[in-house]
Order: sequence, then C-alpha cells, then structure tokens
Amino acid sequence: MSHDTETVALRKFGINETYQLAMYLLDQYRGTTLSCRYAMPPRLVPAESRTQLEEAVKVAVVDTIMRHPMLQVGMMNATSKTPSWIQLQSLDLTQHIKWLYIGGHNDFEQTVQETFRVQLDDRFPDLSIKQPGWKITVIRQGNAPIMEVLLTWNHPQFDGAGPKVFHEDFLEMLNNAENGAYERTGLDGDILRLPQAPPLLPTPIENLKSLPLDLKYLAKVFWEETRPQFLNRDVSQAAWCQICTSPYKTQFRAFFMDNTSLLVILALCRQNKTTITGLLNGLALIAFSLHLDNTVAPAFQSSTIMDHRRNLPPARPEDPWARSDRAVGNYVTQLPHRFDAGLVARIRSKLSADASEGRDLSVDLQHELWAVSAQNRLEIARKVGAGLRNDLVTNIGVLDGKTSDDDQRWSISRAQFGLSAEIPAAAIEFAPVSVAGRGMCVSANWPDCAVDAMLGERIMADLERWLAQLVSQS
Repeated sequence: MSHDTETVALRKFGINETYQLAMYLLDQYRGTTLSCRYAMPPRLVPAESRTQLEEAVKVAVVDTIMRHPMLQVGMMNATSKTPSWIQLQSLDLTQHIKWLYIGGHNDFEQTVQETFRVQLDDRFPDLSIKQPGWKITVIRQGNAPIMEVLLTWNHPQFDGAGPKVFHEDFLEMLNNAENGAYERTGLDGDILRLPQAPPLLPTPIENLKSLPLDLKYLAKVFWEETRPQFLNRDVSQAAWCQICTSPYKTQFRAFFMDNTSLLVILALCRQNKTTITGLLNGLALIAFSLHLDNTVAPAFQSSTIMDHRRNLPPARPEDPWARSDRAVGNYVTQLPHRFDAGLVARIRSKLSADASEGRDLSVDLQHELWAVSAQNRLEIARKVGAGLRNDLVTNIGVLDGKTSDDDQRWSISRAQFGLSAEIPAAAIEFAPVSVAGRGMCVSANWPDCAVDAMLGERIMADLERWLAQLVSQS
C-alpha cells in the first residue's frame, strides 16, 4: 500500500478524549478559544508589509505544528466505540490560518469580541474529512502595531492548557524567525507535507499514571450515580437551572484587570493563604447567594479544573515537546467543592437586606470570603499532593508574554480565555487567564437557554466590582 493512500491509526482515544468527543457529537459542547494580543516588530507593522507578515505567521505556525503532534493528526471512527487518532500526510494551512483585515473606521476591540463569541459556537468541519480540529484567526487593522490571534479548538484534540503552550511556542517561533529564514522542509505554498515517520502522540493520562481508587470512594461514587431520585438530598445541585440542550447558544462576558490591581489582589491572596482560583470561587459563592433565594438554592457546589501535567513522568528524549509540562494533549480533571446549607445561610445572613445593586462587601462578608477562599485552596493543594488518587477519570494560569523593552521583538500584552456552553456542567463557568506583568482577564459563559442573561451579568458585575473594592481598600 502506498504512503499516499494509507491510513495509519496511531492509537485509540484516551478516556478524556473520548468523553470530549462524545460531548461534541451530542452538541453539548462546541469550541474553546484562547485569544492573545501580540505587539509586533515595527518592520512588519506597515500595511505594505502584509505579505511578509503573513509569511512570518505561517512559518511560525508550521514550526509550532512540528513541535506538537496533536496539531498534526486527524480522527477516524469518530462515532464508534473506539475512535482513533490517525496520521495525516499533509495539512492545508488555509484551513487552519484565517486572516481578518478590518478598516480604520471599525472598532478593533468590538471586532475581536464579536469574532471570539462567534467562534465559541462554531462547529468544526465534518470529522470524516480527517483534518485536525483547530484553527487560528488573525485580526489586523491598518498600521496598528498589534494583531489579535484567536486559537479555537475542538476539545478532543487538547485541553485548555495546550493552547497556552501553543501561544508561548508560537511567540518563540515568531521571534526565532526574525532572522528572515522562512524556508521550511515540506512547506509548499500553503500545503505542509508532514513527515513520513508516524508522529509520537502524548500518552493518555490513564496509561501514564495508575489511578488507585479506594473501595470507599468507589462505593460513594456508585451510590451517587445509582441511588433513587427520592433519596437524593444533595441540595447543592443546581436544581434552579434547567438542563436545556437547544437552541444551542453561548452567552459570554469578560472583564479585564490591569497589572497594578492584579498585584494587589495576589498580595491579598498570599496574606489570606489562598490563590486567584480560590478567591474567584469565594466571590462567586457570595454572588450566587445574593441573587438566588434560599428556597431554590440552599447550598452550592463548584469545581476547579486541575492540570495534571505536574504529575506526569518526564518527557522521553524522542518527544518533540521536550518537557512533560509542555505537552499539548488532554491532561485535566475536575475537583469538586461543596458549600453546605449552613455556610450559605451564614453568608446570606450577612448580606444587606437592601436589594439594590452595587453593594460593597462588608467586613463580615470579607471574613467569610477569605475563609471560603482559603478552604478552596486547601482542597486544591490536597488534590495536587494526592496526584491522581480518587479521580475517576480551567484555569490556564499565567501566560509568558515575553514582554521587554526591546520593541524589535514580538510579545504578548494580554490574553482572553473562553469556553462554549457546556450543557451538563456548571450553570456558569468562569475562566481566568493572565499574562505575566500585564494583568488578568476573567470571563464567564453559560447556556443561553438555561440561565437568565440578567443573572449572569449581575454575577459578573459583582465579581468585577468586588475585586475593585478589595484593591481600593488595600
């Protein structure tokens, strides 16, 4: 059989990959996007440098693809019980790199946000055509010294930490290519011929680490899954939020915090033995307690996305990504947190009876906030220490934007992370991301057909206002 026509199955999907594919096929999750704003070298800024800019971006994408095999592979038997990753002979880069040029009269930020929202709900090309499930969209405006790069992907291909690595490596490749060497083996116009040797894919997490489940934990999970509904007294479940699958539409909101404010928040977190993740969980708990009545929501639960790359064995010498924490694949799980009825009642008792919006956190509520946030951080720390124990099976963190005083080099000034509505998951999902030395973006998404937009907007407004209050009072 010739190399040109042969379909080479590389490996079967792992557990996480299979779950994410099922979510996509059932139309209960669509896309995820990490967008970064790039400061450009002056020589590529003028509109007449468009050809050189597009070539520089294409070559940097090619170099990033060659470092990460999950960017090179397609899937087959997607609707079967055992889908597989397959080797592809080539990639048509016009399917993976899109350019959007806008006029000077357009609002750049508005265009970025509209494009971001649309891409979250876009479906990918038919899986049977066998091309990788990812693309970048580059937004440029006139002679502005910046460009926005949106990476949108299908979750079976990789998790939310993978695109952080993509953008950091893409940035590295852009700077490496500044010597002007744009020739790449296998690149003919927009067609990238991939190596004949099968790519080495990251190993599924369950094959890298044993998953020791103690009997008590297994029994607890089995009971929670199979007990009759009338015995289910977990009042922390979001019974107030209906599970609605159609019409599928994501509501997305985001706000930004400058670096000066972020440094104050980080210092407060350290003083109170928590993290940004713990603090956001605590703030969300107070906001939900404020806007939902005790009769419909006497208690709450949330979950934190955990990246387990820190628990992986060292990368093999032959792995092109070099370090296990730089692997682009699916290595995240979820850690649940429960906030019982007693805690929620105590928080509600400290909320002002005045139902008007725009209230600040009282001193008493701030004590509750930091206690909850510290507990949340403890639960995360225990999980990290336990590795993968008692886990049956997003927080991206800080992105290195390589900011410097050298304006001849590429750098990243800000990032925004967003998820499409995940039907069986949380009613509202929050996704923070920051760029080192440049501030933070906090986004939220929810299913339009299940969560009232006013509720989501009020909760996001509370989070933004309370973070600003904590900064101003420090």
